[in-house]
Amino acid sequence: DECNHLADYNVAKHILDVHRCEETAVTVPFTKEQMQRYIRFAQTLNPKIMEESQRVLVDCYRKLRQRDMMGRSRAAYRITVRQLESMIRLSEALARLHCDDHIQPSYVREAFRLLRKSIIHVETEDVTFEDDDDGGHDSGA
Repeated sequence: DECNHLADYNVAKHILDVHRCEETAVTVPFTKEQMQRYIRFAQTLNPKIMEESQRVLVDCYRKLRQRDMMGRSRAAYRITVRQLESMIRLSEALARLHCDDHIQPSYVREAFRLLRKSIIHVETEDVTFEDDDDGGHDSGA
């Protein structure tokens, strides 16, 4: 998300106008019925993964896994097959958005970008415990 003062102002103004019930702040290009028809049609699509898109998916998943292992805290977040499945579902959704019967490599790359941005990597120092001679019990009092 790029910082753009004018765009940020317009987004904030729109959100505030909507919450103040001043929905006329935006001119919508489509009617509610047109949007519902578009969504119903998009839901009927069952996009297939193209061979090139499959290679991009594998490469993106590999990059996520490698990046996960490079942090200081290797147990902070584990990239698993669930993230690969999420990337596939996001790619399918993007194909439906574009009314495309095939998952294009560009959809996979966008799904990868979205997934990468949504992952919170927690960088922590290793925790060390010191051995006390008294077994860790407080002996005062």
